[in-house]
Amino acid sequence: MKVTPTVKRYLKMIRPFDIIIVTLLIVGSFIPLMVFTANQHQQAAADATAKRQEVYTAVVSHNGHVLKRIRLTGHHGTTRYHFTMGHGAYNDTLVNDNRIKIIDANCPDQICVHHAAISKPGQTIVCLPHKVLVEVKSSNGATHSNSSGGLVKP
Repeated sequence: MKVTPTVKRYLKMIRPFDIIIVTLLIVGSFIPLMVFTANQHQQAAADATAKRQEVYTAVVSHNGHVLKRIRLTGHHGTTRYHFTMGHGAYNDTLVNDNRIKIIDANCPDQICVHHAAISKPGQTIVCLPHKVLVEVKSSNGATHSNSSGGLVKP
């Protein structure tokens, strides 16, 4: 390959210290990547430790009063619960491993029955006609949503 006179002129302008500076800048540009990756690994290890210590509990309540607390963490198999609210109103819940779901109710809209099973803290199933709330809570009070609880932050 033939070097043109223009390239020769530019090569004469480069000093040895310029090469050192450019090399240091390129290497330095990867420092944030290394710092953030190390921080992410530490956070993941801390989350894994906290997750092992968490106990998830489903709280079934009617009109604000707790009817039943069902431990979801470590639950194996299938368990069915029947809750009556008076005046013939009822809700049947099914706990399958670590998930809970309302499988039968005699409410007119059946929205609670069609809701998916829940298993993570902060998730809820609500039966408005019967005033029943099924909520998954964590032993440390944390939720998995990244929301601020309805607060708007500036």
